Amino acid sequence: MKSITEIFNMLDWNLPSEIQAEGRKSAKEIENIEPFLQPLTPEYSKNIWDNCAVIIAERSDEELHPYLYELLEWLQDMNWPGAFCIFYRLKKYAKWHELSNAISISLAKAEANNDDVWKDNLRML
Repeated sequence: MKSITEIFNMLDWNLPSEIQAEGRKSAKEIENIEPFLQPLTPEYSKNIWDNCAVIIAERSDEELHPYLYELLEWLQDMNWPGAFCIFYRLKKYAKWHELSNAISISLAKAEANNDDVWKDNLRML
């Protein structure tokens, strides 16, 4: 099994598609999706977010549930890599009550921060 660092090194969108695909395949062995939630470090920036979103989108609702708020934060800017992938995955989330509660809390946070764009993005769900 590859480490998160090894997988991240394969997810950069500047790499050949075969290497990126191998990174996404290796990520399936990682149980915890938290490392794939918009990683932003000097080593790993937005250039891996598209692939991270694909990895997350392939997970079950049960795996996503603990991270609904973080996933909704990804929708603060639909220009961020992976935002539409996360958006469409959340549209398929089966437990609407759980998602609706998370959206309500995120809407309140967006309101408190005067973030009209994020509010609009959340309302699209």
